[in-house]
Amino acid sequence: MIQFTQTELETIRERSRRYPETIRNLKESVREVYQGEILVPQTGIANWTHYYYCPDCSVRLEFDREEPHRHRCPVCGRVFSGEPYDSAWWGMINAQNSRAVRELAVIWLITGDESFARKAKDILLTYARYYPEYQPHGDIPYNGPGRVGAQTLDEANFQRDMVMAVDLLSDFLSQEELGIIRDRMLMPAAEFLMEHRVRQVHNHEIFVNSAIAMIGILFDRKDLIHAAMDEKYGLLYLLEHGVQKNGMWFEGSFGYHFYALEGFLQMEKMALHTPYSHLDHPAYRKMLNILADYLEPDGSVPMLNDTNYGHLGTMKLLYEFPYRELGGERLAYILNTYYRDHSRDNEEALLYGAENIEKTGPAPGTFHTQVGESGYTIFRSEDQYLLFKHDTYGGEHDHYDRLDLSYLACGKPVSRDLGTTGYGAALHYGYYKNSGTHNTLVIGEENQAPVQSVLTHFSQSEDGTLFAAAEADWTKPYLMPDSFVIRQWSETNYKNVRLTRKIAFRPRYFVELMEAEGIPENETADWMWHFSGKLITADPGEALPADYFVKKPLNCLTDARAFVLQEDGGTWNLEYQDGDARTVIFGADADMVRITAKGPDNPSSRKISFLMERRRGVSRFVTAHVIGSWRVGQEMPVREVRFGKEQEKTMVSVLEADGTRRKIVFDF
Repeated sequence: MIQFTQTELETIRERSRRYPETIRNLKESVREVYQGEILVPQTGIANWTHYYYCPDCSVRLEFDREEPHRHRCPVCGRVFSGEPYDSAWWGMINAQNSRAVRELAVIWLITGDESFARKAKDILLTYARYYPEYQPHGDIPYNGPGRVGAQTLDEANFQRDMVMAVDLLSDFLSQEELGIIRDRMLMPAAEFLMEHRVRQVHNHEIFVNSAIAMIGILFDRKDLIHAAMDEKYGLLYLLEHGVQKNGMWFEGSFGYHFYALEGFLQMEKMALHTPYSHLDHPAYRKMLNILADYLEPDGSVPMLNDTNYGHLGTMKLLYEFPYRELGGERLAYILNTYYRDHSRDNEEALLYGAENIEKTGPAPGTFHTQVGESGYTIFRSEDQYLLFKHDTYGGEHDHYDRLDLSYLACGKPVSRDLGTTGYGAALHYGYYKNSGTHNTLVIGEENQAPVQSVLTHFSQSEDGTLFAAAEADWTKPYLMPDSFVIRQWSETNYKNVRLTRKIAFRPRYFVELMEAEGIPENETADWMWHFSGKLITADPGEALPADYFVKKPLNCLTDARAFVLQEDGGTWNLEYQDGDARTVIFGADADMVRITAKGPDNPSSRKISFLMERRRGVSRFVTAHVIGSWRVGQEMPVREVRFGKEQEKTMVSVLEADGTRRKIVFDF
């Protein structure tokens, strides 16, 4: 066996007595596969599992191993059959099988119960029997074909689990059985993956190269190891060119930041006791450390870009293995935030965890990347969390939302980034991925074009107010990431635009100022915002026709009402409520149309409230707001707001809850 030394095995078996829940969970996880008949497709029929979504509700269908032709939506109850659902069901079967084979091998390794090893062996040999007949198939966006599944990524993920299982079962499999699995499945899979590597920096290439390298390590094929690790676009190249200076994986999504780490670290688990481990590479430490600065107040991970709830469920458990090998307070802090609400009785801790996790200091405070660089600024107070996104375009999994804000307060996701849903669901491309579902500027109802935004200012005043500013300037040259993308934006609408956003952050509220210039003639310019909960202020606006919004995602909005704001120096405010949390927003009357509407939350079965300010036919757009939240029973943090100018600089006068009149001037 390559993955564990004899000493490590003895430690795991001794430790397992203190991990009863892990053993129970592993056995429950494999129960259907262990007790049921072996289900393996005889031909390459399996389709993309992202097609296994309700087209109306954009939620995953209920998977039932016993129902290959009935697939029920858990929200609307509709039952689907036929394509693409039946073939996607086979994709779900393959994913369940590959995970189960590895887990069956782990159970045997720990307990010595050979019935689990026999089941794993029988599934491996069944796949080896049919795999040569699997023809390449699939037309999934951004991806090559697969054999066991409909994309190259599925192929790589499937084979990585199989490699780890075969290694764990090395003392159980006969040489003949090992030869069959090697010659009929794993080596042909490695050759197939070699043929379909893509010359790009992308999370897919991590998994493809990891699978090739792991097969190479298992069978001592140095040619495969070298190709997967050392060549351009191999694992080391991806580690050195895909991780940004601030430590974030270039795709700008924590879902894919963790996914990239998962691909790297699974290979490192296989390579740890070989000459091919690179766990001491400094990029790993940067990728692992970064999360500590971004964690939300309850320890959750921000839903940036193509991130969904499935991505983030247990991703902090990835830290068990690197913490054991690398240590460090930040890694310990991240693990401790997870174990505040979860038991450490889990598989990662059992197999890879350190004996103890060190105690760590206080939670992080305000954080920002260096001035002049792309990244994020995060403001924190006792009851507020504000994330200011001034990063750079991240390719396939980006959401076209430069200078976006994401706001949490009073224990509620007041205006949190919505993330996304399954990629086969209609609302992924039709709604969640677009500029209009983010708190930023939208021109002509079209997505922002790729651009590099940067932090231009950060400071703290004598009264403790924190200031930050960032810009996205589409007039400047921009270098696209070295990654294949599908164009889903408007170059024309943004090519002459320079967008700036300034923030003043106080303990119970914040002020935001947005300025854009270079807007094309006769195009709409929309300041967008969304709130969790409901609008509770009476809004006298007039109902807009159902076809008022033309393009995605705004055409998904309903119950739209418009109110014309006159440029008379006045101030308006609206209040929203979500449970016991209330939020107020103040804005200036400024010759524009204020629109309220409703739209899908995530999941889409819930609704959120949209607020927008629209101008048409202006080359310059300026808007300012004060937003604050409080719990029912507390005082509203802001009583009154006035907007004005002081020496040509925007000035906001705020009357706070305690009667203090605070003047905030954006004079930088």
